[in-house]
Amino acid sequence: MTQIDALYRAFSELLKAVAEDRGTASFSNAFAKAKAADKITVRHNICHIEEDWIAAIERGLVFIGRAIGEDRQFIRSNGEVQPIEKVRHISRESVEHLSRHSDLITREQKPEEIVPDKLYTVERLNDYAVYENRFLYALLLRIKDFVSIRYDAVMRAYSMYGGELHSDKKITTGTRRFTYKLEIKDEQDDVFAAAADPACASALDRIGKIIQSVAFYLRTPLMVEVSRAPLLKKLTKTNVLRMDKNFREAVTLYEFLLDYNHDGYTIEPEIKSLDPVAAEIERELAMPAVLLSFLVYEHGLGVEDYLKEEYEKEEARREEARQRALVAQIEALKQRIAAAGQSPEEYMLLLEERNAALEKEKAGLLEELQAAQNEIQKLQDEIVVLHTEIEELHAKIEELNGKISSLEQEKKELVEKMERAEEEHRRKIEEMRKERAAAEAALRAEHAAAMKKAEAARKEEVAKLKGDYEARLKEERRKFAEKEGERKAVEAELKKTQGHLEGAMRECDMLTARITALRSEKGEFSAGDDFTTEEGFDELEREFELLGRLVRDKWTDTRKILKKEFYASIRATMKAKRPKKPKAYKKLREETLSRRSDTKKTEPEQPAEPESKPEQPETIQEVTQEPVVAQDPIQEPIQEVTQDPVTEETVTQETSEEEGVENPDGEEGSKP
Repeated sequence: MTQIDALYRAFSELLKAVAEDRGTASFSNAFAKAKAADKITVRHNICHIEEDWIAAIERGLVFIGRAIGEDRQFIRSNGEVQPIEKVRHISRESVEHLSRHSDLITREQKPEEIVPDKLYTVERLNDYAVYENRFLYALLLRIKDFVSIRYDAVMRAYSMYGGELHSDKKITTGTRRFTYKLEIKDEQDDVFAAAADPACASALDRIGKIIQSVAFYLRTPLMVEVSRAPLLKKLTKTNVLRMDKNFREAVTLYEFLLDYNHDGYTIEPEIKSLDPVAAEIERELAMPAVLLSFLVYEHGLGVEDYLKEEYEKEEARREEARQRALVAQIEALKQRIAAAGQSPEEYMLLLEERNAALEKEKAGLLEELQAAQNEIQKLQDEIVVLHTEIEELHAKIEELNGKISSLEQEKKELVEKMERAEEEHRRKIEEMRKERAAAEAALRAEHAAAMKKAEAARKEEVAKLKGDYEARLKEERRKFAEKEGERKAVEAELKKTQGHLEGAMRECDMLTARITALRSEKGEFSAGDDFTTEEGFDELEREFELLGRLVRDKWTDTRKILKKEFYASIRATMKAKRPKKPKAYKKLREETLSRRSDTKKTEPEQPAEPESKPEQPETIQEVTQEPVVAQDPIQEPIQEVTQDPVTEETVTQETSEEEGVENPDGEEGSKP
């Protein structure tokens, strides 16, 4: 019995004891009706615990218990070579080891038997520290820490309590005037008010059962044996953890705990005030005032002994009344025994036999009750699992129903939207048809006007283009003639420059050859002038060729000069002897020379302009797409120049022709 229960029982007894006292009842009524009412203020915390992690752990513990019940183990074999005197049993491994290690046989053996000095023995031990059992142990420790942390935090907040009472009253009844002032402030940290928050109390009760279940599983022999093995730090899903249903559900719980990253509960402070206080509570609050007034009266007047004496007299009177009632019951029992015709001893034996039969029946009923409770607990565990599965299925059904509802709503909205879109589409098509008809009529009118305007503009543009073309053609012809003259001048200058350049190069090479010849004549070659190398010999051959060409060219030039001087002397002699030629001969000669030069300057034939007019385009757009482009007359003469290069033979031929003109008597080819 807790202190709260004892106080409540004592207070109830007090109310029963004074219930029949008129003075106390009158005082309680006056206390409740006093104008200055009492005020009660209570502070405590409201805890809301989430159900998801509690349900998940409760469901997982069922499968953890089943997994522990599988009692998984493996046999560990320890082999050792021992002296033959210590060997207790021989196995197949012993014979195989001896067949591979004949060095263990060191003594001479009898034909019937073989006795080695040492023998390999194998000891097989059952090892429960398999990976799966170690995983269960680690999971139980994680559940214990996970739940204990939250349970302690909720209990600390849930057990906090603060109460205040303020009372200030003045009571007057007949011959009594009572003034009562009371102020109470109470702060406690270990008050468990289960009735104030039943939901939280129920959740805490479930959490307490989880802690008890985890502690029970950790005390099982299997977990005690596994606790000696190293603690599992990282999960690796073996085939058993993936395929076995119990271990698979345990892995699911383990992953749930790893991913659970919030508190799982909320704490809200609450302040509750009773102002004004109900009349029934006021009457109960009057009892402390009555007791305090009595204690003041008792100890103030010093009547403790008197009151104790009166109390003992009343208790003796009550005890005497109880004894008289007991004697009356015994007399009634004697009358019943006499009526049965048995002695008191026989009646007591019958009562004892009856009591023994009842005790035996009670023991059987208790065993059945315990078995029934165990079955109920088992069924409750299964019910928890089934409820969890049902909740999951309900959640899935609600989720699917929500999806179906949302899809139906979306479908409905899409249908409505499609109908509105179709209506809008039909309206827009009708409007577009009307707009198209109006636009076609406007476009036809605009097109007719634009065609007339375009036709007039086209004719004007054609006339303008024709005039511009003719003017541009004349200007291009003039520019072409100027460019042609410039080209011929540039060609002449180029020929002249090329002749000078070639002459300078030949003169330079000839001078180099002459210097080499003079150095050879003077004997000025040094040791570095070696013509036996390939490069030196090639240079010597080139200089030899240049010296030969120099001798030939100078000889040819000298011959021409001598011929000219000879012809000049002959012409002078002939002119002195024959009469002068008429002026008509000179004029004919000049015309012949000019005719020869003009044959090369003839301009290219220009294409004749077409007499017929081009076809008139139907629209202005066709005219703008095919503009008239004038042919550049400069390009053709430039191509002719590039295709007719100037060569040395041409210069030589022209020189020969000029010499032929100067020598009309035909004496060109004779040698002096």
